Amino acid sequence: MLKPEQEQCLLSFVGGHDVVALLPTGFGKSLIFQLTPLVVNELAKAKDRDAKPIVVVVSPLVALMEDQVKEAEKLGVRAAQLGVHDDLDILDGNFSLVFGSPESWLLNNKWRRMLASEIYQINLVGIVIDEVHVTYKWGEASKGESAFRESFAKLGELRSITKEGTPVLALTASADIKSRSRVVRLLHMDNAIQIIASPNKTNIRLGLCKVPNHNMNCLDWIVQHAKNNGSNMQPVLIYCQTLKSVGRVFSYLKAELQEHAWVDCDPSCRSDNLLIGMFHSKILPQNKERVLASLRGEGKCRIVVATTALGMGLNFPNV
Repeated sequence: MLKPEQEQCLLSFVGGHDVVALLPTGFGKSLIFQLTPLVVNELAKAKDRDAKPIVVVVSPLVALMEDQVKEAEKLGVRAAQLGVHDDLDILDGNFSLVFGSPESWLLNNKWRRMLASEIYQINLVGIVIDEVHVTYKWGEASKGESAFRESFAKLGELRSITKEGTPVLALTASADIKSRSRVVRLLHMDNAIQIIASPNKTNIRLGLCKVPNHNMNCLDWIVQHAKNNGSNMQPVLIYCQTLKSVGRVFSYLKAELQEHAWVDCDPSCRSDNLLIGMFHSKILPQNKERVLASLRGEGKCRIVVATTALGMGLNFPNV
């Protein structure tokens, strides 16, 4: 059953309204747009009409798109990623959810022409901007600097390509009142409905412990826990601010664990049996997938040292 905020977002979006939704991490923001084509189909059936609904989703990270395509397909919704799935199928409107980066939607003439095509003018239900806080964080530059990814700040341009009145659903877990106003301005939203749920989680407690840069003894409890439990231990995520810090923490854990760094002290030291892993923007694709699969409960990695590249919009229910 949907939460009241999810239902309000879904009905408002399907009803043609612009929506800004500030919903906590793990609340189920993706489910709103994943269900949209199904709801549109049911409404069409009730009126004895045929429908071929399409929802365009703008997403900031490849890992996030890959994860959401898989989740959508579990619900029976055909989903595709620009540049990955068959172009002709996407152009012909055979996918209900179409994921792409801002750069793909705005800078690739093929996809711009597609949005202006008859198929998309008729069937496009709406545009979803996932993790919408990056529109200004990544899209706008500080004084004297260049923007990290300028296309994010230009996503409002999509409204001039798609049919008039196409609603926009902006989703985020982190945006204060001032930031939400920036989102509304950047996306040219008209009388946007704002739906907000409290981020407070009573089962989570935050603690702060200062440690010297050269001393990693604070991680020894994780080392001992891994030695005692191996692949039966609960997943542990360790976030670091820099790639260098990720490497230092990973190396420390591996050195301390020694042969226990591998499941059952695997004498051949196979990478797929390694209990620890790294995740950041420079990681090799096969190592990235090993970590993601493990966090979904399909692999053996139990300790992940990462930058914030891991986590944005990804769903790890067993962590």
